[in-house]
Amino acid sequence: MAVVKMNQIKTTLAKSVRYIADPGKTRGGALVSSNYSDDVTDAGLLADRMMLTLDDAATSRRADGVLAHHVIQSFSPEDSARLTPERLHELGVRFADEITGGEYQYVIATHVDRGHTHNHIIICAASQLTGRRMRVRKDTLARWRTVSDRICLEEGLTVLPERARGQRYGVSLAELYASAKGDAVKTRIRAVIDMAAAGSHDFDSFRRLLGDHGVRAAVRGRHLTFHDTASGMKVRDVRLGRAYDELNIMARIGRSTVTAISFNRRLVARRDGDMLLIWVPGTGRRQTIAVPATRVVRDGDTYRAYLPKADPVTVMDGQGRYACRMDTGDLHAHFAPLPIRSMGSPQSSVPESFGRSPAHRRWLEMRERQFSQLDELTDRLNLASRLARRGITVAQALAEADRRLQDAHDAFQATLVALDETAAQHDGTVPADLLEELKRHEARVEALAHERDLLRSLDMQTSPIQEPPMQRRTGGRHRTPDPV
Repeated sequence: MAVVKMNQIKTTLAKSVRYIADPGKTRGGALVSSNYSDDVTDAGLLADRMMLTLDDAATSRRADGVLAHHVIQSFSPEDSARLTPERLHELGVRFADEITGGEYQYVIATHVDRGHTHNHIIICAASQLTGRRMRVRKDTLARWRTVSDRICLEEGLTVLPERARGQRYGVSLAELYASAKGDAVKTRIRAVIDMAAAGSHDFDSFRRLLGDHGVRAAVRGRHLTFHDTASGMKVRDVRLGRAYDELNIMARIGRSTVTAISFNRRLVARRDGDMLLIWVPGTGRRQTIAVPATRVVRDGDTYRAYLPKADPVTVMDGQGRYACRMDTGDLHAHFAPLPIRSMGSPQSSVPESFGRSPAHRRWLEMRERQFSQLDELTDRLNLASRLARRGITVAQALAEADRRLQDAHDAFQATLVALDETAAQHDGTVPADLLEELKRHEARVEALAHERDLLRSLDMQTSPIQEPPMQRRTGGRHRTPDPV
């Protein structure tokens, strides 16, 4: 991955050339080249030749005019380790040749004195063919970055994602690298989770496998936080995708679509081998269900059990005798189900490096929230209009949305389990059509979850508010009105 930056040299051209050609930074001058002189050991001579071209230019030299353009092509530490400095120097020469077109003199020097290799290119501001000045427009740097990206991709190197490349307000190279590296770390965490889910039989073994591969998992409420120990980066499950939240990870571990119930530790009657006996709420502690410990995730005093939808649960009486069989869906009449949540995050999407100051960043975040609220209001109004045309109530639409969302999520889970099983049988590879099918199911779940959330907000707005009985003052005391 190469980052391209540029500034202008208006004075001290000779000093700038001497700086980039420093033997201590360029392996004794072996990593210095020029397109107009074979002798690159004399920085003063290189600068003098540029100054002669500038003196002969059609516009000659003006006070405070630009003498040269200083371009920095900086490679990430990973790409710096992948290719030799000599090869990165050759890529820099190719880059310089393309952006100057053989018309402008340049000196290029490759520095190896830091944790990442970077090319310094000083380009004379005047053409050695026509004497005209180089025209630098607003899009010049963007066009040069496109050239650099193409050269890097042809060499098998990485490039910055579009969002990171467009960052503003004095973004440093370290921040740009961190942004792109963050995407790479997330990809690695996903790969480790995929491997661990395929090789685990319960949540504890899943966490152990993650730890063996440098990723720690922490339960934070209904969210999981993954910590990549090599980079120090921490990522919440919502930043990785729906396939990486707790509910769907437990489905992958159990190789089946699951439903979840939540209960407090005080409802745990006892542990019997690999089974937890759970009091069924509302039965006066006269009935229990047996839940495999392998399907339970503990978060402090809260337990979450992930039960296969296709398998009925055995209910036993207070003496431990068989009472009945109950579908997992019927358990929700006793245990609170965990709702399928939207993957939207309350965190700001404004990058850390945006904003000229903390106050400016807060203003950007405030504007982001306002636009988000406006978008949500528009969606609610459009949805209310559609319901009115269809002649159905919000409550009816909400019940239907919950059903459709559950069906879509079941289909997503089933495809996710099938994908994991296919990967296990084919050394980690899966058919492209199965991946596309998973993406379609995930997109549908997201759309339905968003619609469900909009309906809930509409339902809250349209629900009648129960007013307290009117009161009147009598003799300094309040009392309710007399019945008519």
